[in-house]
Amino acid sequence: MPFPDDPDNDAGFVPPLPQDDRLWRHPSEMAGPNPPSAPSQRRRSSRTGLFAAIAIGIVVTTTGIAAVGILGSSNHSDQGTSFAIGPAADALPETALAALAPAVVQITIDRSANSFVVTGLIIRSDGHVITASDPLKGARSLTVTTADGRAFNATIVGTDPDDDLAVIDIEGSGLPTPSFGDIGSVAQGDTVFVVGRTDTDRRSWVTSGVFQSAGMRIDATDGSTLHDMIGSAIDVQPPTDSAVLCTWSGQVIGLVTSRAATATRSAASASVSSTLALPRATNSFAHSAAWTRHVADQIIDTGTVHHAWLGVMTTDAPDGGAAIESIVLGGPADRAGLIAGDHITSIGEQKLMTSSALVVALRNHHSNDNVTIGYVRDGVAASTLATLSDRT
Repeated sequence: MPFPDDPDNDAGFVPPLPQDDRLWRHPSEMAGPNPPSAPSQRRRSSRTGLFAAIAIGIVVTTTGIAAVGILGSSNHSDQGTSFAIGPAADALPETALAALAPAVVQITIDRSANSFVVTGLIIRSDGHVITASDPLKGARSLTVTTADGRAFNATIVGTDPDDDLAVIDIEGSGLPTPSFGDIGSVAQGDTVFVVGRTDTDRRSWVTSGVFQSAGMRIDATDGSTLHDMIGSAIDVQPPTDSAVLCTWSGQVIGLVTSRAATATRSAASASVSSTLALPRATNSFAHSAAWTRHVADQIIDTGTVHHAWLGVMTTDAPDGGAAIESIVLGGPADRAGLIAGDHITSIGEQKLMTSSALVVALRNHHSNDNVTIGYVRDGVAASTLATLSDRT
């Protein structure tokens, strides 16, 4: 870059006073007149000052950029990546997120009073989507927006209010579906991820958590009870109802319910279950992928969910099993000779430790199945044969 002209070439230059008229002299002038090289020294001094100013500017600018970079990296998880946003946006491997994210969709629910967004999961390439059922109540219209920005009108195929699950359908084909995993492959303390969508961003929202237990019973704030749930302690509550629970590899192991829990109880306990304290900021509960897909298949095939029904109200028995509190007159248990006060201890070969285990065991049966019920009455073990009905 060209340097500025020397000062004595500038217009309006005023020559210095003669030496005898000046009040101050440079020490070098005390030894006689300036050497001929003085002008070039002055030029070098001005250029050196210019170089120094440029160098200082570069250092300051570089330092500023580095500081911004450091601050930016410290907030990286909050700002997100090109693939995801959320507290764990950069923790879930990109390969896992790339496999899962296209199947995670945004569902906009329009009601007469308001509209809001929930998360859904494409489970069939023909456009069937699984989500929570509670938020769909009173919906006037549904719009599904995929990760690539396409929007579809959706219709409700069917719901399972007992489990807070629903299937909706969009007109599509060749849509992306996720890879499903087995909850049995996850151990207590393993890192899991909750993936959802928001109402403002096409990227997936991701938070991490610690897997605690499968087979849990939760008592929800609306008075309902959910069984065989997956409990995790997560860092941050998802921004929308419903979400997807997955592993490091992006395999779906559950669907997070939209219901809030008042208490949590383990279905594996042999005695009256106690509240399970999870060690992080918030608790998350999800249906297993296996049960979610079972419910979805029934809804898609028949429009509803068929639950095998015994016709009893039970609670946890102190010595293990399901204590019958009341029986539906004319129901399967009544016809089989069971009475209030009996403790059901098994169905077929499956031993029962809690009342929740009874509900889960019935999921493995169908209407009109004949099952052997083991029970204890007044301390005496017995068994009876019951023909199950369809709770629907």
